[in-house]
Amino acid sequence: MNIVPAKIFDIPEILKIERASFIPAIQETPATFQERLEIFPQGFFLLQDTSSTAIEKNGHSVAAGYFTSEIWNFIPKTDDFFALNHSSKKLHNPNGTVLYVSSFALFPEYRGKGLAQSFFKESLNSICRAFPDILTVLLLVNEEWKGACRIYEKNGFTQLRKIEKFFPSLHNIFSDGILMTAPANLFR
Repeated sequence: MNIVPAKIFDIPEILKIERASFIPAIQETPATFQERLEIFPQGFFLLQDTSSTAIEKNGHSVAAGYFTSEIWNFIPKTDDFFALNHSSKKLHNPNGTVLYVSSFALFPEYRGKGLAQSFFKESLNSICRAFPDILTVLLLVNEEWKGACRIYEKNGFTQLRKIEKFFPSLHNIFSDGILMTAPANLFR
């Protein structure tokens, strides 16, 4: 497995991971991923499967997961900043102090093998070292995604607050979003 910077031509693969990871009601658009990549390419990574099996099957390495982020000036007090497909152009400031992990996903067949944990941490290490003004890392996770919550907790994240009924589900039921933070010095 290799972690590489994402490129514009990777967006179709990123969208495949997005569709395999999230229900349609919370999938982000190609334009959102393109904007994130254009605004903050240093915060957008792919986890590539470079195993001989992947190459034999596809003729090349394949994207196993993606990580995308943006830098904000502050931790928002209101929940509207976290809207699906929000504009990173409006919020991103390369001199800000808060790294917001806007999305992170792996294809289901790569989960449960420790890859997500290392990919997540290495992505944060890369960004936090390159941007020393970052003081805090922020993310939003569905309370029902227990595996993701464990990854974040293992990396030093704690709950900041809940956003009630933030995430829709397939059955018109909503689950809470959990805003979590960690000090950026954990990733330097």
